[in-house]
Amino acid sequence: MAKNVSVETAETLDVPLRIKAWPFYDMTLDDEQLVFANAVWSPDIDIVFCNAKAGSGKTTVATGVAKMLVDYKRFSKIIYIMSPCGDRKQGWLPGTITEKSSVYFEGFYQACVNCGINPTTDFNTNSMVNQKEGTGYITCITDTYIRGSNFENAVVIIDEAQNYTVQQLKTTLTRVKDNTKIIVIGHDQQCDLERPGQSGFLVYMDHFKGKPKAATCQLTTNHRGWVSQWADELSVDSF
Repeated sequence: MAKNVSVETAETLDVPLRIKAWPFYDMTLDDEQLVFANAVWSPDIDIVFCNAKAGSGKTTVATGVAKMLVDYKRFSKIIYIMSPCGDRKQGWLPGTITEKSSVYFEGFYQACVNCGINPTTDFNTNSMVNQKEGTGYITCITDTYIRGSNFENAVVIIDEAQNYTVQQLKTTLTRVKDNTKIIVIGHDQQCDLERPGQSGFLVYMDHFKGKPKAATCQLTTNHRGWVSQWADELSVDSF
């Protein structure tokens, strides 16, 4: 069972029925975060879309519930995917795929630490520790390298999804088999694409809306502090 998480459990199986607001690792979930967490946790939902403001805890909540899904053996691994957005030519960068892509994963690394995940043992880096201990259940990749891949028995987190075009999201989502939980998180007001109208985030959220095993959520509260909150109030559309 995940440490520092409060849950309602079924008496016979000791499997959580629902996630409670407190404690959730080092957080107390607000009402919207709680809805999001339980949508991800639900065995009746295969894909969750969450449109979430900056600082709303979307990556931490998604990561924390993903860890619980693995801890309770509902899935065997976590696959975290980011889009490098305008910087698509990663093949020209020096180093391994992990080294080329690591700059895009800093937010996820912090979320993992907040949820008690050990980067030394829990990340699949093909290190000697992973090979010796048989650990390394978390893989971080960019969508640049996923064509031809299959995702199964995994929790797949697609982060900053507003920076995926429709085609990129299609390429990513069509890699997924049915025994997979997909979490698609982003914010439609933080698109870094040169042409924001090409974003596939809201397009695919609307495409899945109303499907029996799909859910849509929103997080509207910035928890970082007043500077971040006030900066977020300024609309950049007029500049």
